[in-house]
Amino acid sequence: MDRQSLIARALTAVLLLTSLVAVHAQEMLTSAYNQLQAGDSLAFIKTDYFYAGAAGEDAYWDYSGLEETGSYILKFDTLKNNQLLGFDPQKLWKYHVVEKGLALSGYEDNLTRVDYSEEKLILPLPLQYGQTYSKAYQGQGLYSGTHHIKTFGTVQITADAQGTLILSETDTLYNTLRVYTVDTEAIRLSKDSCRNDSDNLKQVITERYQWFVRGYRYPVLETVSSSTYHNLNHIATQQYGYLCPPAIQAALSDSINEQIRKDDALARAEGSASHQNGEADDSGSNPQGNGNNCGFTYEIHTDGSQVTITYSLDSAAQLHVMVVDVMGMVYRDTQQNSSSGSYQTMNIDCSGLRRGQYIIYMNVNGSIFNHKIAI
Repeated sequence: MDRQSLIARALTAVLLLTSLVAVHAQEMLTSAYNQLQAGDSLAFIKTDYFYAGAAGEDAYWDYSGLEETGSYILKFDTLKNNQLLGFDPQKLWKYHVVEKGLALSGYEDNLTRVDYSEEKLILPLPLQYGQTYSKAYQGQGLYSGTHHIKTFGTVQITADAQGTLILSETDTLYNTLRVYTVDTEAIRLSKDSCRNDSDNLKQVITERYQWFVRGYRYPVLETVSSSTYHNLNHIATQQYGYLCPPAIQAALSDSINEQIRKDDALARAEGSASHQNGEADDSGSNPQGNGNNCGFTYEIHTDGSQVTITYSLDSAAQLHVMVVDVMGMVYRDTQQNSSSGSYQTMNIDCSGLRRGQYIIYMNVNGSIFNHKIAI
C-alpha cells in the first residue's frame, strides 16, 4: 500500500472518531447552553402521562406515539439582579439565574403568593450523567389574601440516564440526557402567621423527568407525577406530560445552540458517508415505551421498625419506594427491579426513625400507590 493510501486511511479513521465523539459523547448541561434566556417564548404541547423507563446509559426511548391533549405558551422576561420572570396565563414564576444553575425564588397565581427565603433548586449547572444534587428550601406567603402559608421541603436532582430519544418518524435525537427530580414538600396553612400546627399539614410529592438534547436549550420532553396528601392521607395524584419539540426550539434566537446543531449534523453526515456499513445500529437496545400496566397488587406489614411490602406483578417492573413523614422529609428511598410473579417482597429497615405516622409512596412503572403506616 502506497504512502498516499495510508494517509487517506488515517484521515478517514480520524474523521470517523471525531464524528462518533460529536454524536455519541456523554452530554453535559451548562449555563451557556441550557440556562433560561430572557425574551424566549416557548410553545408547550401537553400530552398524556407516560412511563419514563429505567435509569442507565445507552438508553433508547421511543415516544413517537404520544397523544396531544392541549397546549400553552410560557414566556421569560428580565426583572433585575439576575431575576427572570416566567409566566403563562395562569401563573407567574420568579427565577434566580446564577452561574451554578437555576433556582426558584417565588411564584404567584390567582390565589397564592409565595416567596422563598431559601430558594428552591430547579437545575444545577453544570450537570452530567451520574451526578446528584440535593437542597432544602423554605418560604412563606399568602393564600387568598387572608391565610398565611409556610412551605418547606427538599429537592433532589439526578442526571440518571442518557441515550437516544425518538419523538416521531423524523425526530431521532442522539446525545439525550435525562434529568430526574424528586420534590418532597410540606405546606402549612393558617390564619395566624405565628401558629405552628403540625396536625394540619399538606404534603406534596412530585416526580419529574426531563429529556435534554444536545443543541437545544430547554427540555424537549417532560413527564410529571404529583401526589397530594392531607395529614398523610392521600387526596389526589395528577399526572401529565409536555413536549417542546426541536422545531419549536430551533425557531428561538439561540446562536450558540444553532451552531452545535450544524456541527453535529455535519459530523453525522460525514461519518455516515464514509462508513455506511461500519456504524453499529443501537435502535433495538433497551427499548422503553410509555406503557405502565404491570398488574401490581400489594400488602404492607410493619413489625416494630421493619416494614415488609409483599407484592405481585403480572409483568416485569421497576419499584421506586419512599418513606416520607408529615413534614415532607424523605427518610428511606429505594429502588428494585422485579420480574413477574407472586409473593415477592421488599424489606425496608426504618430503625432510627422517631415514632409516628409515615407515607409509603410507591411508583411502579409510572403508576402511583400510597399507604399510610405507623412506626
